[in-house]
This record gives sequence, structure tokens and C-alpha cells, in this order.
Amino acid sequence: MPFRVTSLLIVFLVLQVDAIAQEMPGTTLGNYAGVNSLQLNPSALHNSKTHIDIQITGLDLFLQNDALYMSKSDYRFTDFFKSGYELPLHPEPYINEFRSFYRYDNELDKSAFIQERFNGPGAMIILDDHAFAITTGVRTVLSLDNVPYDVANFAYLGLGYTPQQNINYVHNKPFTVSTMAWGEIGFSYANAFYTRGFNRLSAGITVKGLLGLGGMYLNAARLDYVIPDDSTIIINNLEADMGIALPVDYNSNQPDLQPLFKGAGIGFDVGITYQRLSRYHQDDNYNLQCAKPYEDYLYRIGVALIDIGGIRFSNNAAKLNVDNRSSRWDDVNTLDFRNINQIIDTISFQFYGNYSGAYAGEKFTLWLPSALSVQFDYHLRKSWYVNANMIYGFPLAKGSLARPAELSITPRYETRIFEASLPISWYDWSQPRVGLALRIYGFTIGTDKIGGFFHFRDFSGLDFYFSIKVFFNKGSCSKKGGVHCGYADPKS
Repeated sequence: MPFRVTSLLIVFLVLQVDAIAQEMPGTTLGNYAGVNSLQLNPSALHNSKTHIDIQITGLDLFLQNDALYMSKSDYRFTDFFKSGYELPLHPEPYINEFRSFYRYDNELDKSAFIQERFNGPGAMIILDDHAFAITTGVRTVLSLDNVPYDVANFAYLGLGYTPQQNINYVHNKPFTVSTMAWGEIGFSYANAFYTRGFNRLSAGITVKGLLGLGGMYLNAARLDYVIPDDSTIIINNLEADMGIALPVDYNSNQPDLQPLFKGAGIGFDVGITYQRLSRYHQDDNYNLQCAKPYEDYLYRIGVALIDIGGIRFSNNAAKLNVDNRSSRWDDVNTLDFRNINQIIDTISFQFYGNYSGAYAGEKFTLWLPSALSVQFDYHLRKSWYVNANMIYGFPLAKGSLARPAELSITPRYETRIFEASLPISWYDWSQPRVGLALRIYGFTIGTDKIGGFFHFRDFSGLDFYFSIKVFFNKGSCSKKGGVHCGYADPKS
């Protein structure tokens, strides 16, 4: 059936890409965040206590959904490391089958977000009022946004789910399923353009070259349908767009890596930060940048737009459009699609009566998970801080990755040698989460959802990240140079 075909294609793309904390607060919010702070605000480079920051590697793994869960009585994180482990099964009523996951049985729209981010080598340097950075990485994102509960149930349980049969469902609110894998290289510049008295303003921009490994989206603006039995779909009206550019041959279903990149594009982040300094700013001249001291702050406020842009897929790409059409699918349970081209042809024939009516071209654009990012950081006393951070995602077009909203409060203890933070977040305005992050020198490990590693509650998501860096502090050498230049900071 079309729902299951779409799900399988998405999973296939995610698994084919070797590269999920959504915003990595343990590595992006503190004064030792350095080059990692770019993920939330490019102007944050000037917040750093370091003047040189070199990232060796980093990894983020994030998964959260409100459609399926594993019972806490069945879940043990350590089971996934056991040889031959298989997910537990339970019987599903009405369909006489077994499933590994339980459903959140309510009539709310369903959403899910999976992110894999591999941070490659990167570096940052601050030269007086100027800061420069270069970053590399590979990212994979899968997002489901506003998927109606009935569609989610049929996709997971099949057409045999009798409680939803013979009901005419009408959905006029758009819902999307999108996934994309891409590599990126970013160049950042930030400038502290105003520093006077107790006030400092800095602005920054990151420009990213994007190389698309694969992508796919489905945007349904209107869906009116009935499922009368376990083998029939009656679509009274469908208005939808779909784009597909996968790293496989559409006739043989074999991997197709020629060319490796199926598309290219550009993205950018732009932001501004205000700092209220704790002491009156005084200009001074230093022979070496490492001698310039760090200026502490009472509080700072940052605002940024992040992940603005997209990738234009033009290799192995196809775009489909169904414009207010009806269709009847009989004997769905006997359909046996041998390849992706057959799926595309069948969709076109079912809605237009020919094999080309739904075909809308060999190119399409898939947009990044764009968001508004707002940060507030308050210096309580000595090494104690508290941060408030908000991410508000918004789509740029029909074919967009959907970024969930997140609001977090993160108290932290921070020194050059050690840092500990406790992010308390409200994910997608509905799901509370508590995390923990620890840093020792340049190694950081953390999670936004520490409960995902235990079985205190039913399992619906997991979060983990780490970062390995080397940094050199501001004020780490004498004013004239050379006394104790290096990885030391006599003040912290």
C-alpha cells in the first residue's frame, strides 16, 4: 500500500547513509563552546573564553516521536548490545498480528524527528574584533509533521485495522514526511562591531555549501479517503507533492553511487548577540592575541536564524504532483512492487490513467530544517551560570524538513578543566525532558534525555552526543608574549 511503501523508502534512505541531542546544549551553550556555538548562533563566537578552538570530531544522535513507544517493562538499553537480541513482540487486537511497539492511542496528530549529525574537523580563531571559523559535517534528518492519527495507524497496523474501516476521513491541514542526507562545509565570520562601556554587540554569519546524498519528501495538502476493507483504498480527493532522489537504481533497486551527490545547494545562518559586561570595557593593545584577556559578562542575549537554505536535487531525481484527484485501489494486499520506477508509474496510472500524468519533472528542492534560535545566558556568580534557550522551527516551502520546537533551561557549572550542565527542556511544547552533560578539558559527553537510557518510563526517544576538541584560552600568555602561552588560563 502507498503508506507502507513511503515508510519503507524513508527507512531505506536513512539506513543507507553512514554518517541523533537535537541542539547539544552541553557543547553549544557554554563559554567553552567555541566552534560548536555556531550551531545555535554564528555571532556566539565572540562569547568564547577561548581564542583558538579546534574540533577533532563530534557526533549527535537524536530520536523522538509521539506515535509509538516501547513499554518500560520490555525496554533495557543494554539489550541492544547483546548478541542476537530481538525486539519483544506483543499481540495487536483487531489485526491478529504481533508488533514490537505500542501505539499512543489518541486522536492527536503524530510527529517524529530523527537526526544524525557527524561533526568533522573544524576550527575557530578570534583576532581582536573579528572571528573566523570553518566547519565540516554530515547530517541525516527524518521528520514527520502533523501526520493524522488514522494515517499513522494504517501505516503501522495495515488496512486490516477494523476500528478505522468504513470511516470517511477528511484532512485539510497539510502534513509532511521528509528525509534528507547531506554533507556540508561552512565558513563563518563574526564581528564585535560595538563595544563601549558595559555594552557589546556582535553579529555573525555562516555560509554553508551543501552536497545532497539523497532526499525525499511527501507533502499532502488535502486527503479525503475511506478504507472499506483490508484490500481496498478509496481516495475521494488527494492534493499532494512528492520528490524523490535516492542513492539506488530505480529499476534494479541496487545501490547507485554514481554520482555520489544527487544534488547541491547553499545554506546560511545569521545572528546577533548583546552582552552586558560585568566591568567597564577598556581598550588596550596586545602584541599577541593570546594575551588579550577574556571580558566577563552579567548576561547576554542572542537571536539567530539557522539552517536557512536547501538542496536542489537533479541527479536520479523525480518529482510527482497529484492535483485534486480521486482513485480507487483494489487488491492492495496483492500488489508486489519490484522496483521504485514501478511505484512511480503505478501512482501516476491510478490518478491520471497513464504513466506520465503525475510526473512533474526531474528536479526538486528540499529545504533545511529552518528555525529561529533565541538564547539568554546569565552569570550567577563565579563559575555558576544559567541558560534559557528556545528553538522554533518553521518550514520554508512544501518540501521542507520540519524542526520541532524546544524550550530549555540549563543551569551549569563551568571552569576550564571541568563543566557540568543539567538541561531541562520542553520538547515540541508537550514532552518534558531532563538531561546531563559533562566536559573534561576538550571532551564532552551528554544527553538531553537521560531517561532514555533507563526504564523509568515508556521508551519513545533517545538522545546522545559527544565532542572532542582542543582549545587555547584568552589571556593565556603575557601581554608581551611567550611567558605561558598555551592551554592554560590562570584565572579559571
